[in-house]
Amino acid sequence: MTKEGSMLELPISQEGVDEPTRLRADVPLRVVIAFDQLTADEKRAVLGALRTLQRGGLQGAPASLGIQMLAGPEPLYSFRAAPEVQVIVRVEPDASVGIVDIVRPAALRNFAHVAG
Repeated sequence: MTKEGSMLELPISQEGVDEPTRLRADVPLRVVIAFDQLTADEKRAVLGALRTLQRGGLQGAPASLGIQMLAGPEPLYSFRAAPEVQVIVRVEPDASVGIVDIVRPAALRNFAHVAG
C-alpha cells in the first residue's frame, strides 16, 4: 500500500481468451471503493474503457469515450465509461494511464451547485 493508495486488481477478459487477465494498478483507495459501488454493467463498461486505454493510450482511444482534458495545473482527463459513471485519469511519465477517480456525474453536478 502506498500513500493513500491500494493495489487494485480487476479481472479483464480479452477477446479470444478464455481466462480473464488481470489489470493491476496502484490507485487511490477511493477508486477501489467507488468501483465496488458500481453495478455489474457499469463495472464491465469501466473495465472495457480501461482495457482500451491500456492498449492504445489516450491517443488511441475511440471518440465514443468522449475524453476531455480537465482545466487545472495537472494534466487530468475525464471520460464517461457508462451513462452514470465518469472516470478521471492521468497520463503517467511512462505513458501509462493512471486512474485518479471514479465518480457519478450527479455527484459532480451537486458539487458544482454547492460551489456556485
